[in-house]
Amino acid sequence: MMHGPGGRKTLPPPRKINDNRELKVVELQTSLRLLSAELEKEIKEGKIQLNMEARGLVVSLRAAAFFPSGEATITPAMYPTIEKLADVIGKLPNPLRLEGHTDNRPISNDRFHSNWELSAARSIAMLELLNERYNVPRERMAIVGYADIAAIASNDTEEGRAKNRRVDIVILNEPALQEEPAAVLAPHKGKG
Repeated sequence: MMHGPGGRKTLPPPRKINDNRELKVVELQTSLRLLSAELEKEIKEGKIQLNMEARGLVVSLRAAAFFPSGEATITPAMYPTIEKLADVIGKLPNPLRLEGHTDNRPISNDRFHSNWELSAARSIAMLELLNERYNVPRERMAIVGYADIAAIASNDTEEGRAKNRRVDIVILNEPALQEEPAAVLAPHKGKG
C-alpha cells in the first residue's frame, strides 16, 4: 500500500510482466495444428480434445483413457500418446497448468477421501510423468485440482460424467500469464 496526496492510501501500480525480465511465449495456432495432426487418432477415438481458449491451448485428456477408475496412476498404454504431446510441449517456452477434474459422484477409497484429492493427484501424476520421463521442466508447470466444480457436461448421465472426468493440460498464452504469480514468470533455477 502506498500513500498518495493528502496521505490517502493508493494501490501500487499493476505489475508488468516484462518488468526486469524477458518473457517469451509463442503464438499457439501452429501448435494447435501440429497437435491436431499428431493426435488425430486419439481425437477421433474421443480420448483427447483440443480447444483454443482465451487463456491458451487446452489439451483435454479423458480420464477413462488415461487413468484406471478411482486411481491417479497413468495407464502405461497411453505413454506413446503423452510422448507425442510432450514432444510439442518441449518445443514451446509457454508455462503449463495441469488441471484435474472429476464428476460429482463422491469418492472414498483407501487412497482418496474426496474428489478434490483425486483431481489434484491426477494433476500431480501428469506433472511427474512429463518431468521425469519426458524432461519437461518442473518450473514450467503448475497443478490445479478442481474436483467437480468446473464441469463441461451434465453429471446427470454417464456420458456427461465421463466427459467431466479429465485432466486438462493448458498451454498458457501471454494474456493468461498476467494472472500468474511473479515467480512463475521468472522461475528460480535452484532445486527444491
